[in-house]
Amino acid sequence: MPAQSAERRKTDNMTTGFGLSIGSSKDFLPSIRINGKDGGVERSTWDGSERGLEVVDDLVCLMDWSTLQVGWVEFTDRGPDKRLVAIGDPLPDRPSEKHKQGVQVVVYLPGGLGCHEICSTAIGVVGALERIYETSIAAPEWQQGKVPVVRLSEFIKEKTKHGNRAVPVFEILDWKDRPAELDEHKASPKPRAAMPASTPVSSGTSRPAATGSTQMTPPASGARAPVPDFG
Repeated sequence: MPAQSAERRKTDNMTTGFGLSIGSSKDFLPSIRINGKDGGVERSTWDGSERGLEVVDDLVCLMDWSTLQVGWVEFTDRGPDKRLVAIGDPLPDRPSEKHKQGVQVVVYLPGGLGCHEICSTAIGVVGALERIYETSIAAPEWQQGKVPVVRLSEFIKEKTKHGNRAVPVFEILDWKDRPAELDEHKASPKPRAAMPASTPVSSGTSRPAATGSTQMTPPASGARAPVPDFG
């Protein structure tokens, strides 16, 4: 599936107000969906005639934080309505009460699957991404221009006053050179802005609050496969 150019994506977002998941398969990146309520991961697919989803049992990817964007997202029947900016730029105005603060990052999957996007407004998922982001950009390998190989190792299930949630746990397995395909998805702040090393994933987005909820032991996950070859 050809990836849309950064300039084309920017133009489409300005004219329609909608993000990467709306339109034909030739125009937009496929997505990785992390279920922040019940746990589990799915990948969007396209066979040339219809869209579909497939379960991802062991998510391992190159997670490129130079593509990170933050802002407002509403998931609709048509797809996600995204108003996102690069880290360091001011957040746009909130379009509606239905829009929630969210994050998006482009990842690279092994096995020839290439670039996908992860976009979420779920508090537990956003908090987990923030933690692995902070760990990644503090590492010397990141300063050397490499990107982390990240695995979603488990979900921690919690009960809160707002209902159940499943918080993903990410871990860095290795570091690799950045594939050229990721370069066109970089999200650079405007020249006047800069991203301090300690900047959180999203301004005003806190980590998941301590609720006093009982943590549920996740199901045992058998032996994990070795780190895949990203070629």
